[in-house]
Amino acid sequence: MKHLILWVEDTLEWLFDRQDWKMLLRSLPAVVVALFAVTTVAMNLSANKIVWSGLKIGENYFISITGGVFLSWAVFLIMDMVTKTFGAKAAIKLNFFGAAINTITIVFLGIIASIPSEFPFPGASASFDVVFGFMGEGVKHWQILLSSTIANVFSGISNALINVLVGRLFTKNPDGKTAFITRSYISTMIGQFVDNFIFTALAFSFFARYYGFVTITGMAILGAIIELVCEIIFSPVAYHKCRKWQKEGVGRDYFEYCKKMELSDDPARFEYK
Repeated sequence: MKHLILWVEDTLEWLFDRQDWKMLLRSLPAVVVALFAVTTVAMNLSANKIVWSGLKIGENYFISITGGVFLSWAVFLIMDMVTKTFGAKAAIKLNFFGAAINTITIVFLGIIASIPSEFPFPGASASFDVVFGFMGEGVKHWQILLSSTIANVFSGISNALINVLVGRLFTKNPDGKTAFITRSYISTMIGQFVDNFIFTALAFSFFARYYGFVTITGMAILGAIIELVCEIIFSPVAYHKCRKWQKEGVGRDYFEYCKKMELSDDPARFEYK
């Protein structure tokens, strides 16, 4: 019980540590943060459209995929890179940051959509609203926002923690390519399944009531497989990038700060020499 209380206190201290946030966002490469934010927003907007459905059983389709599937692998690959270099807590914080940017974007678009306009032609405002999911039948923008935010948070935490746990199995060569791709593949497969399942269950079952449990599960599995294939293709590039960060000492200040704050070292993270 005492250990649990210490863990909770440590987690809360880390989560609301302003210095940690400042150092993390300053230490992460700007391109990585920008790409993560843009991809997160684009992924969640794309998830509003079902691009394919197949294997119809009775009146229900067993599997379907949304447009977000084609972008979500990049979000998880970036989190894997951050987890390996900066640690699981840093990846979780980056995930929270992406969720916040996504929320701000959707709220901003919602405000714009609420302003009536007939320029430069009648119906121009309606076109904007339809494109971004603020008008018409189907899942509403706020429902997509809530569903995607909840799914992102839980899947991001799952991905980071599983990535670390798998990495701890490689005691002899934790920084090797085999260790990196193994932890990335396993954490991505599970994390993507969690993300797809929660999002689909909320957006297309709880809110819209399109699909049942079988279809939701099928969508989650198919999406996870597609995203895993993309991860396999691009993970070698991500690994070499992580090694380059290690050699160049990217994020060294944040890494040293974490070592002072954490209760124990993270053996699954790069150790700067």
